[in-house]
Amino acid sequence: MSGCRAPPGYADAVDISLRPLTRGDIPGWADLLARIEKVDRTGEHYGAADLEEEMANPEVVLGKDFIGAFDGPDLVGYYSVRPRGEAGGHFMLHVEGSVLPARRGQGIGTLLVAGMVKRASRVGAEIRRDLPARLVSTGLTSNLGQADLLGSAGMRAERWGFRMLTPLHDLPPTQPVPDGYGIRTYDQSMASVLRETHNRAFRDHPNFTPWSEITWKQFVTESRSFRPHLSFVVVLDGSDEIVAYLQTAEADANLEATGRREAYVGRIGTLREHRGQGLATALLGHCLQVCRHTGYDEASLDVDSENPSGALSIYERAGFKVESRWTNYFLMVVP
Repeated sequence: MSGCRAPPGYADAVDISLRPLTRGDIPGWADLLARIEKVDRTGEHYGAADLEEEMANPEVVLGKDFIGAFDGPDLVGYYSVRPRGEAGGHFMLHVEGSVLPARRGQGIGTLLVAGMVKRASRVGAEIRRDLPARLVSTGLTSNLGQADLLGSAGMRAERWGFRMLTPLHDLPPTQPVPDGYGIRTYDQSMASVLRETHNRAFRDHPNFTPWSEITWKQFVTESRSFRPHLSFVVVLDGSDEIVAYLQTAEADANLEATGRREAYVGRIGTLREHRGQGLATALLGHCLQVCRHTGYDEASLDVDSENPSGALSIYERAGFKVESRWTNYFLMVVP
């Protein structure tokens, strides 16, 4: 949620109504996000088709989990709630939202955050009443207004991550995979095994939430942004066993907004027993070379500052540099 906390009582002067976002609101929602990005400079771009896909998520409830703040007919802010699943004895929910920059400081964000926390708490209780709900949100560390607003609702900063970027015109030499391994291009027959491998590879990461089959299909293998021809796996020679992988996506809206083709490395991992052999380095180098020859201008990825596998140094050696720092905020809600 981006914005500033309003003085007590100031929201009363603002005639704002909160109502569910429908598919008919998608053009206005996309325009709102574009106007927010121009000011906040998050580097994240969403088109109408991306928001259609968000609303098609079978794990959210239309009419309850996407809420807009309206001043008459004008959409001036929103929030969304997305259940994620059980992790570490909690039920995880991702929450997000923002306010039109020109309307910040008027109490709109305060109204939205209150509604967002209330709805997410209710979703957690409805799905897993036996577990405390853990609400998680992410935002630019430099956005102090957002930190203040989320803090006013009890959400605390927990961990930090980095958005990294590399141009593709001058890449370092690629490293081959060691003997006994081979790189293959992803194909759809790997979808289920890739999800299982990802869950195994990240189970030792802080607060990792295993991906369900439904969520994996929605946001990875059946997402419109997924680029199978730029996604790769490492297998043991003579077998189909996946021991490392890299999954790439591309946001069409990013090209429309910036004029640059950006390959986003959404997921990269290695099973614990195969770490330390350069598999991630080889995968990343191979992917970047293919992206360059395919016509992409740059590549990006996100990395957790507490990643236990030393991923940050791997990405730096591949040419990536930190573009921005992001903060994860959380709130525990006991049923």
